Amino acid sequence: MEQPKTAIIGAGIGGLASAHFLKKSGGAIEIYEKAAVPGGRIQLLEKDGARVDVGTQYFHTNYTETYQLLEEVGLKEHLIPIRPPVKIMRGGRGYLVKHNTKRYKMIPLSSNLKFGKIILTALLNFGRLDPYFNTPLPEFEDVELSDYILKRCDRDALEFLVYPIITAFNLSEPEGESLAHFLRITKQFLTSSDTCLPMGMYSFPEKLAARLPVTYQAEVERILLDANRVTGLQVKIGGKSQTVKTDAVVCATPLKELPRMLPELSDEEKSVARDYVYSQFPLVVFFLKKRLPENHWAFVFSRTENFKASFASDAAFKCAQMVPSGKSVLQVWFVGGPGEELVDQPNNVIIEQAKKEMERIIHRFDHEIESVQVVRHHTGMSRYKVGVYSRLRKFLETTARFKGLYLVGDYYGHSTLETVIRSANRAVEKLRKEDLSEATLNDGYG
Repeated sequence: MEQPKTAIIGAGIGGLASAHFLKKSGGAIEIYEKAAVPGGRIQLLEKDGARVDVGTQYFHTNYTETYQLLEEVGLKEHLIPIRPPVKIMRGGRGYLVKHNTKRYKMIPLSSNLKFGKIILTALLNFGRLDPYFNTPLPEFEDVELSDYILKRCDRDALEFLVYPIITAFNLSEPEGESLAHFLRITKQFLTSSDTCLPMGMYSFPEKLAARLPVTYQAEVERILLDANRVTGLQVKIGGKSQTVKTDAVVCATPLKELPRMLPELSDEEKSVARDYVYSQFPLVVFFLKKRLPENHWAFVFSRTENFKASFASDAAFKCAQMVPSGKSVLQVWFVGGPGEELVDQPNNVIIEQAKKEMERIIHRFDHEIESVQVVRHHTGMSRYKVGVYSRLRKFLETTARFKGLYLVGDYYGHSTLETVIRSANRAVEKLRKEDLSEATLNDGYG
């Protein structure tokens, strides 16, 4: 078998995108994926003819490089809009909210006006706010979001505007998050709507993987170096370790996995990888006996009323083509502290908590359930906490000393497909440039 010129670790969207871009320029590549299927955090649940997204849920319309890649694999033309609105719950009442809502009626007018300061801050810094890449914003990066909102706005704005936005866009809570992160999300919120694929989001990595060489159930144990230059990988396939020789490695795994594969990292670099945390949560999927009589695709719950769940979404309303029966498929999301507490609990504990939440807003909910499944996410969306941005930039600078190693992931600015695909594009551009420089140097002295 031909040794791969470039070995790619991970068949999530970052690894698959990297392989796609490299394949266009020729050369031998191979992807090593420890799971049995591609996709990473893009996951699909199939049951009784329904195809339900249980990982990544949608594309934002201001994605650029993601949409280009979708076009290249023949999927862009199939995108369909997700129908708004969502319903924010307060005091037993639901308030419908769309992207273009001018006044949020679940909070007082004074709270709306105070929150306008955050919108104004985003607008005044609009050109500097790249929602998908880690450009420096020093005056905002080390400001804690919830403290800032409580000082500049009020608790109503925090709980019924900031909390719903950050849970929906980043599956996290406001506490501990960087204000810079929220301003990026605000620009994303203001400038985009949402689309999805009627075959399911999983059709994206599935289509890419079908065109690429992937070795599944292959766990990379170590990236091999000689004097800080990549020479290969140690990979366990079929229970046996083997060495793969290669002069370039694209690592497209969650950042927390890198220290295991690359023990040559400095203590500070290992600390960055350890401190860069991901949301962890269980997702409870209820297949119901009938369609709910609702005109929105998600409920958003309030922490102030002791809800443990953050929101619940109806997969059948979100994308009717994916659920031919028309019956509601209700997904209950536990985010932040409650998610971390529940993620490793037994299924029955998680399911009972989800039922308890839904009984509060849907009468006799228990009687509507046909079946239920639990999906766990231990590496959900990345958190951009106070202090992390500058450390990530420094980490990416110092790890450049490993020649032939290219890092791809959401740690370049935001936990989105667009960030990952942009980082894949840039890694491949850098790899090609360095290949060309080395070839020129060798020709000159050959």
